[in-house]
Amino acid sequence: MDTESLAVQFGRRVRQLREAKGWSQEQLATAAQLHRTHISLIETAKRSVQLDTVESLASALGVPPAALFTNDPLPDPNAGDRGELERLLPAVRAYQALADKHGIDDVFQDNGGKLLQTLILLDLKKLPGREGNDATDATGNEYELKTVNRLLTKSFSTHHHLNPTILKKYRAVAAWYFSVYEHIELVRIYRLTPVQLESYFGAWEAKWNETKRDINNPKIPLAFVEKNGSLVYPVRATN
Repeated sequence: MDTESLAVQFGRRVRQLREAKGWSQEQLATAAQLHRTHISLIETAKRSVQLDTVESLASALGVPPAALFTNDPLPDPNAGDRGELERLLPAVRAYQALADKHGIDDVFQDNGGKLLQTLILLDLKKLPGREGNDATDATGNEYELKTVNRLLTKSFSTHHHLNPTILKKYRAVAAWYFSVYEHIELVRIYRLTPVQLESYFGAWEAKWNETKRDINNPKIPLAFVEKNGSLVYPVRATN
């Protein structure tokens, strides 16, 4: 290989590695402590490079100096994660298959994966729709199910269009179950009756009567649930 073709290959390789990092010539120049014009001349094979420049460029680009003189395919920075994703996908698909048995079409949507845990742990069956109840037990009693990630928020969401029809259903269920998470880890499940929640229902009803407009997602504080709810998961051991 003659000197000119080596310079062309070197310049092309520098450009490839720079672009793979999403860097401009200015950014590479800053990282390598060179002038931007110097980078441009190197990439267009219009300037020969000294050993110290090669080392500076290699260090800035995070590769060994020899990598600047090869035509080998660029390393894929996401290859490791892609392999891990492929390894995990069968388990995700198996989780979705379990969710399908319980009427949950997508574990990634509307807290489907978390809802699945609550259904199984409490031996409940999901009801279609989300109009004031979510699940039923073997005897036909209906329940409202709510989840929260307590590391992100301190209240439970209810309904985006709360109105007297929804409130009537909220009051008619046998109980509400509130599942508390830390990201994806289930920490506790609390049970509250509609009577215990009536102070919120009454306030929402009064607001609706005043405005005659649906209420957008009123909240139930986590602190209220923790203070007044009965812990049903984990089950406390009895002596």
